[in-house]
Amino acid sequence: MLLSDKAKQLVIEKYGDQHEHRLQHVFGVAEMASFLAKKYGVDEEKALIAAYMHDYAKYDDPSEAIGILTDKEIEECEKYPFLYHAYLSAEAYLANIGNDMEIYNAIKYHVFGRPHMSLLEAIIMIADYTEKNREYPTCIECRKILLDGDMDLAIYKSLEYTIAHCKENNESAHPMQLLVLKEYEMKSKKLKLEDVIVDSLGKVKAKNIVIYDSEGRNPFYDKIIISSVDSMRQCSAAIKYIEEDLSINNYKVRSIDGKDSAWVLIDCYDVIVSIFEREEREHFDIDKLYMDYPKRIIEE
Repeated sequence: MLLSDKAKQLVIEKYGDQHEHRLQHVFGVAEMASFLAKKYGVDEEKALIAAYMHDYAKYDDPSEAIGILTDKEIEECEKYPFLYHAYLSAEAYLANIGNDMEIYNAIKYHVFGRPHMSLLEAIIMIADYTEKNREYPTCIECRKILLDGDMDLAIYKSLEYTIAHCKENNESAHPMQLLVLKEYEMKSKKLKLEDVIVDSLGKVKAKNIVIYDSEGRNPFYDKIIISSVDSMRQCSAAIKYIEEDLSINNYKVRSIDGKDSAWVLIDCYDVIVSIFEREEREHFDIDKLYMDYPKRIIEE
């Protein structure tokens, strides 16, 4: 017997005939999660287990959290009661099904996700909001966006709508909810790689940023970005922001050379980035190498 079948049977037994509407919702989430798992290369069995268990404790009394959740979690749930069922459902998974922490986290954080969540977590979160039985206009809109192939945008819009709903009801959004909204706002914009890097450099007020278009001239890179900073500290901060912002936008850094020098070279696959201390850039005058390349100068 598959663990997903066991999870399904547990939910059926738990809900019985009293909560048929909720049971249909759970089946709808499982169907959507299965579809998305296949589409994005995620373990379908894990997705089904998380989907079946995500609302397991939906109708449990909050008093049942005592002795199961930590004091900190109970305090959080008292402030945001909609989290009780998610946290208790995750614990029910551990008690009855298995101990895979990715599945556990997908259940626990399915209400609005968390920063840097795994693909499985993202799938369960958005499947919960967009399953076929959800007939709210906002859910229908997000379902269309999702089925059109843009999961990041669907997640962003779902968060935007749920936060707006909180405001309409004079309720506070969870701080983590706002962080996830910001993360998926960036992801949904799908910024070009060079623009993400320029934004990162802008955070440390790097100067004289120039983007040289090397496509067709260089077999290794499409763009070459050169910038200047005033100190090693500023350079280290730029490296940190580039790594973080690229990750958020689903890009990667291949390598970083010269971290402790006055010339740092960051290989971002299609884009190569040089960050110089001002005097070092003047000394090497590297811009001369690309004087015939099309270029874009970024205004400070």
